Amino acid sequence: LKNMGVIGKEGLLVAVNKMAEKMSILNKIQFNVIPFGLNQRLKNTTDVTIFRIIQELCTNIIKHAEANEVNIYLTQQNTELINIIIEDNGKGFDVNTVKKNGIGLKSIEQKVEQMGGTFTVDSIVYKGTTIIIDLPV
Repeated sequence: LKNMGVIGKEGLLVAVNKMAEKMSILNKIQFNVIPFGLNQRLKNTTDVTIFRIIQELCTNIIKHAEANEVNIYLTQQNTELINIIIEDNGKGFDVNTVKKNGIGLKSIEQKVEQMGGTFTVDSIVYKGTTIIIDLPV
C-alpha cells in the first residue's frame, strides 16, 4: 500500500519516472520514460493499477530479457484512453510459448481486459519485445 501514497500525491508520471530512475541505477539498464499528453490526473485507482502493471512488466524485463535499454511510452491523447508501450532491446521470446506458460503476462493481460483494455505482445527472438496496452480511463 505504500505506493498508493506516492502516486496519490504526485501522479502516475512522477511515480513511473522515479521507478525508471531506480531500476536504471540498480540494473545497469537504461529505462527511458517518454510521456505524451499526460496532463490530466487519472482516477487514483487507475493510476495505481497502471503503475503496478508497468512495474511488473519492467521487472519481467530485468529478470528475463537481457536488455540494456527499455523505452516506456505513456500517451494520453484524450480523456478516454491511455496508451502504454514498453519496448526493450532484449533477447525476445516466442509469444505463444510464453503466453501458455508465463503466469505473469497472463495475469497482466487479464487485469487489462477486466479494465476494458487491450493487451498486445509483439516479440521477435533476438530483437526484443514490445508490449502495447490501451486502457480506457
